[in-house]
Amino acid sequence: MNRSFFVFFLLGLCAGYLVFWLCLKLGIQLKFYPKRIREFYEDQSKSSIPLSGGIGFMLLSMGLYIYFREPALLLGLLCGLVGLVDDLSKTLRHGEGIKARVKVVLLFLISLVFLSFGFDFVRVLWCFIVILATTSATNFTDGVDGLLGSVLIPVMLILPLSGVTGGLLGALLAFLFFNVSPAKLFMGDTGSFFFGGFLGGLMLIEGKEWWLLLLCFIGVVEVASVIIQVTYFHLTGGKRVFLMTPIHHHFQKLGWSDPRIVTLFASLQAIACIFLWMGWNIW
Repeated sequence: MNRSFFVFFLLGLCAGYLVFWLCLKLGIQLKFYPKRIREFYEDQSKSSIPLSGGIGFMLLSMGLYIYFREPALLLGLLCGLVGLVDDLSKTLRHGEGIKARVKVVLLFLISLVFLSFGFDFVRVLWCFIVILATTSATNFTDGVDGLLGSVLIPVMLILPLSGVTGGLLGALLAFLFFNVSPAKLFMGDTGSFFFGGFLGGLMLIEGKEWWLLLLCFIGVVEVASVIIQVTYFHLTGGKRVFLMTPIHHHFQKLGWSDPRIVTLFASLQAIACIFLWMGWNIW
């Protein structure tokens, strides 16, 4: 095993547990809550769970960036800042985050960073589309206790073993101590946008962005379920394909427990990563 991967995995695990524990305490003290969990939910108990977990990922990733200077981490951190603004807005405006169009504009501005990597403007526009897609995919996936963190574990294992992926894997496992059902801490949009930006940026810099269809397989399914639901709703005058979207909520409405949903989705993502690994070895 890559020595740097193993060392930073242990550092990420140990430092991550401490950081997320502090984020939990700080989030409770500052009442950093979403205030409302989608108004048509019967149970609003999760509205009093801190969103401060994403701040922990930002702090840990800043340390990794200072040490490794990995450009994809910079893109993840910038996208994470967009999520942080959204989370702060939710805590101050009774659950209402910033407008979607504001997020789109901010992500476009972040995409201009690719100009510094020698990308031309047309390529930068494509980078913006990819970053918008990956942040949406991770954001939609983050809707069940432990789901996004669990789905990202096989993703980190399939990426090249390095100090960066080792540190992030350790941080994810530490976070899951607080996020598995019943969750005590959420990563919020801060964390989900960070990971979407990191994965999108990493694949774009490597010129392998089409592999994101498998690398973010569950996210693709989540986004596709929303598109299908909205399209079918408008075409049929109000009929629905799913009980609720993104699709993990459909399974919740069927009575599935959060651990059961997480097990299914993480397993599907692991299978997608195996196909990705086979593809990388063939091509």
